[in-house]
Amino acid sequence: MQKKKQADGKGREPETSGISDARPEKTGIRKKPAGAVLWIVLTVFVLVLGARYALSDELEITFHHLYSGKMACGETARVVVLSDLHNREFGPGNEQLAAQIASLKPDIIAIVGDMVNADDDNLEVILTLCDKLVKIAPVYYSPGNHENNLLYEKGSPLEELLLDKGVHVMVNRAERVTIHKTPFLIGSLTTAPEGYEEYGAVFFDEYETSTDFKLLLAHYPSLYYDALADARIDLGICGHYHGGQVRLPFIGGLYHGDAGLFPKYNGGMYSLPKSTIFVSRGMGGHSGLPRINNRPELAVIDINGRQETEIP
Repeated sequence: MQKKKQADGKGREPETSGISDARPEKTGIRKKPAGAVLWIVLTVFVLVLGARYALSDELEITFHHLYSGKMACGETARVVVLSDLHNREFGPGNEQLAAQIASLKPDIIAIVGDMVNADDDNLEVILTLCDKLVKIAPVYYSPGNHENNLLYEKGSPLEELLLDKGVHVMVNRAERVTIHKTPFLIGSLTTAPEGYEEYGAVFFDEYETSTDFKLLLAHYPSLYYDALADARIDLGICGHYHGGQVRLPFIGGLYHGDAGLFPKYNGGMYSLPKSTIFVSRGMGGHSGLPRINNRPELAVIDINGRQETEIP
């Protein structure tokens, strides 16, 4: 006998589909796990932060140390380095820049050129800045190619105006000074490499014979490619390459118009056979190209009479 279907209490029989163990039909759409969404958000966040850091135009203070047996034992001479400002201002009248330098308490301020623009007769930015700097420490200014263009092509009064403010304007010459019981001979080579033999060699041949601590300011790092590659200099300071404009991790500067791709000395401290040089990344620019992973640099070099040092 066939069993009767049981009524549902309302006189109706329950509906059946005729399919046993039915399961929801797959639609082909899967929900993304929460972990994957989190990773996407974190990746975007890191990329945005990385882009902001890489394109940051805030002033960066870098610290560098050099041991020298010529420095009086236990003494330290602090040099603050400025280069390639190109009429830029950090705060009105460069108040922010001057305040940062004052807080570093330098013994001398070394300027290695291109603080102005050759195609701009405005000298107010650099003159206003130097008004402040000479009240902090002695300022030694070695002109770069932009200053040389103004001075010798356009007849600018820049040198006289700087001298009137008490700036030591250095053009292929040297001055002797004592810093913390140590005799320094601060020199300057303002010639480009191609003009070295004609305009700089006579000065440098005499300069190199000194037994004082030789601090040489020269705008062009490429002077150390050939002319000064084996020179005996305690510390050379340069600028010009703007840090290679774009700085690649583990590689360094990418490009400069004078040197092409990957300039040899483009930013930081370098040991040469008989000398040490420091190349500033500079603080501004003149090409209109952005600085990438290359913040404007205010450099501090501590020359130590002891080898064990700590960054302040």
